[in-house]
Amino acid sequence: MIRLKNASVNLDGTHPMLWSAIFTAAEIWERHGVDLVLTSVNDGVHGGGARPSFHPRGLAFDARTHDLEAPMIACEELRGALGPDFDVLLESRGSPNEHLHVQYDLPGVSG
Repeated sequence: MIRLKNASVNLDGTHPMLWSAIFTAAEIWERHGVDLVLTSVNDGVHGGGARPSFHPRGLAFDARTHDLEAPMIACEELRGALGPDFDVLLESRGSPNEHLHVQYDLPGVSG
């Protein structure tokens, strides 16, 4: 099952390939016995580094990992299922802000 953290999670303008990744992640999370909880898609301010965020373009999502018994294993399974067109990262590992970040590297679009 896919759930939203709260009403602030904006799904407008989500790229079709990202929807595919969300559904794949939900299947993997379900095999691990938990719901996929989206914490961010096309909302909020992200990044701040050298590369602009993919979130405002509907090309990235974040999801909760705290409910997973083995978040690294689930993320590795997702990375293998999605292939090289996606970046799959376990961000802020071990911290209260630990979460999955997935972005679709749309051909011709750089960060």
